[in-house]
Amino acid sequence: MLQCRLLHQTLVTPTPAQLGCVAVDPSGEIVCAGSRDTYNVYVWNLQTAHLLETLAGHEAPVSCLAFGASSGGSACVLASGSWDKTVRLWDFVSSSSSIESLQHGADVLALAFSPDGAMLAVSTLDGNIALWDAADAAQVGTIDGRADAAGGRSALSKVSSRNANATKCFRSLSFSADGSAILAGGNSKFVCLYAVSYTHLRAHET
Repeated sequence: MLQCRLLHQTLVTPTPAQLGCVAVDPSGEIVCAGSRDTYNVYVWNLQTAHLLETLAGHEAPVSCLAFGASSGGSACVLASGSWDKTVRLWDFVSSSSSIESLQHGADVLALAFSPDGAMLAVSTLDGNIALWDAADAAQVGTIDGRADAAGGRSALSKVSSRNANATKCFRSLSFSADGSAILAGGNSKFVCLYAVSYTHLRAHET
């Protein structure tokens, strides 16, 4: 028999904030939320609703959050993406400061860790998907997905060719279970599947 326990908690920020994204660690003990107006990331204990940390450093709205596994296999690394064109990696288990800041050429819209936590994929407003070595904070590849994200345009569409460029990007990313592929979705009826080889990317970079 399947038993479910309903948990009622209210998570409160120290000051009023507009929250635009959330992430829960695999253990279900930690929940984080990114703010659009204070630019902070708030970290709570989900069981007690106690605010553990307020992570500051972004200079624009926080657009996405994701947990990744550390080298030891525990989920203690948080990635936060922002319209300030950066992704910050946080090790809030041992420190409340960011351990790395990954620079991009456009606003960050979505991100995802590979299942083993080794690779971080980041989608940006210019239609690219940047692939990072999460441990070394080194970029190991780029996918130009502008044409794929556009997905064509109907003759009846009210979106003009001038402002259609703003939609040519991916707003959702996910790795396959084995980490060999990335699924990306945007403002179109298509979901794109890209094969990625971490070993190949590292060899190409070196």
